[in-house]
Amino acid sequence: MTSKPIALVTGATSGIGEATAYRLHARDYLVFATGRNPHALAELQSRGLQARTLDVTNERAVDELVEEIDTDYGGVDVLVNDAGFGLASPLEQVALKDLRSILETNVVAMLHLSQAVLPGMRARGAGTIVNIGSIVGRFTTPGAGAYQISKYGVEALSLAMRAEVRQFGVRVALIEPTGVRNTNFVEALRTATLSNADQDPYSEFKRRYDEVLHAMAEMPLMTVDADTVARAVVRAVQAKNPKPRYVVGASGRASLLARLLLTDRLWDRLLMKGLSG
Repeated sequence: MTSKPIALVTGATSGIGEATAYRLHARDYLVFATGRNPHALAELQSRGLQARTLDVTNERAVDELVEEIDTDYGGVDVLVNDAGFGLASPLEQVALKDLRSILETNVVAMLHLSQAVLPGMRARGAGTIVNIGSIVGRFTTPGAGAYQISKYGVEALSLAMRAEVRQFGVRVALIEPTGVRNTNFVEALRTATLSNADQDPYSEFKRRYDEVLHAMAEMPLMTVDADTVARAVVRAVQAKNPKPRYVVGASGRASLLARLLLTDRLWDRLLMKGLSG
């Protein structure tokens, strides 16, 4: 057992998860930082965190880790669900196995991790779950529909669970960042295959999509760094009554305002302006 609060952070070997793990560790949490990159896990371990190899889609491994923390450390006080990945492709060309994979990782695994820690949190009458969503869980854009489907799922999961578990003293908050720079995530969203133009009806769309994402990634006002998002996570964790949503990034807030003000037709026209041939 330990007198320190216990935090379990998934996706902690890079980006938002890594920055969050270090920030919670600096605030004297005992942090279980999980991921699949052995070199990154070794670095986390060397800096005093409890690093664990974990595939969040492996339900047995998740249950065993939570059971270990419950038995040896008294239970998870804070769960940060960050593990996830991006996928860019016109929806007509999304392989169904890829859609199932992104839903399993970004949504189903998040629910299972929450289910695993909730009994202990209910028993103690306290606990915090912070889910990393995305601003595109609030509106859609062409080119990354499969990813956005998953983030809409994270939105529904977080808001429904927040209302359900509040009666037990458990708090749920959703973090909605705009694009995060200096991570592999933006590159993952740029991996739509540029197929032979003679065979792929979406080849020009993909080329323009890649150009737009590359340009946005180079604009400081369009993106935020991972540590900025991690600071929002810590604010939610430490708040007595965390907000349902934390929008991170000026471009995200501007996009939400634009979506609110524009009609569906105008929104579609705006989004396709730079992507049409």
